[in-house]
Amino acid sequence: MASSSTPPPSTRLLRAAAVEREQLARHRSLLLGTRESLRAELERIEHGLREVDERRALLDRLAPEDRPAATRRPVSPPAGADGEGALLRGPAIRETAVRILVEHPGGPHALHYREWFALVTAAGYRVAGKDPLAVFLTQLSRSPALRHGTRSGVYELDLGAAARLRSRLDRLHEELRGLTAAPSDTADLAEIRARRAGLTGEIAQVEKALEELSRVLGAGDGRVAIADRS
Repeated sequence: MASSSTPPPSTRLLRAAAVEREQLARHRSLLLGTRESLRAELERIEHGLREVDERRALLDRLAPEDRPAATRRPVSPPAGADGEGALLRGPAIRETAVRILVEHPGGPHALHYREWFALVTAAGYRVAGKDPLAVFLTQLSRSPALRHGTRSGVYELDLGAAARLRSRLDRLHEELRGLTAAPSDTADLAEIRARRAGLTGEIAQVEKALEELSRVLGAGDGRVAIADRS
C-alpha cells in the first residue's frame, strides 16, 4: 500500500530556500538602512523648516509687514574700529541685547537665546569670545532684567525685577542698621564684623543690578519702560 505521509523536502529545495532566505535577509537589511537614512534626512528637513518658521515668526513680531515704515525704529550701532559692527564684551553684551529687544515697538517679551543672538548680530553688533553664542548665553543668564522662560533656552523680561530688588535692598539696609547699634557685652564682635562686611557686599550688588536695570530699560527707577508693554 502507498504511504499517506508527505515526503520530506529534497536537499536541493532546502539549499534553494536557504539561499532565498539569505538574499531576503540582505535585502531587508538594506531596506532598514535606507529607512533610517530617510528618517534622518526627514528630521533634518523638519528641523530646518522649524528654524525657518521661528525666524519668520520673530520677524512678524518685531516688524509686521502691515506696520507703517515710519513706526519702526531700527537700532543703529556705532561702527567698530575695523569698520565692522561694534564689538561687545562682558556686561555690555547683555545690556545691548535687552535694549535692542525693548526698543522694538510691539516686540516680544521672551526669546530663545539663539533667536536673540541672531537679532543682536542682525543689528550690526558682534560678541567677543572664542564661542560668541556661548558667551552671549552666559551674559543673558546674568542679566538682572531677565529670567528663565517656560521653555528651555528661552529668556524673558522680568517685569517685577526692580520692585523685588528694591524690597531686598530695604531688608539689607534694615539688617545693617541693626548691626550698627551698640552690641551687647556677650556679642561676638568678629561675627558682627563679618556679617556687616557681607551685608555691605550684598547691598553693593543689588545697587549695581538696579543701576543696570535703569540703563537698559530707560526708566528712572527701572520699572516703567516695559510695564506699558505688558
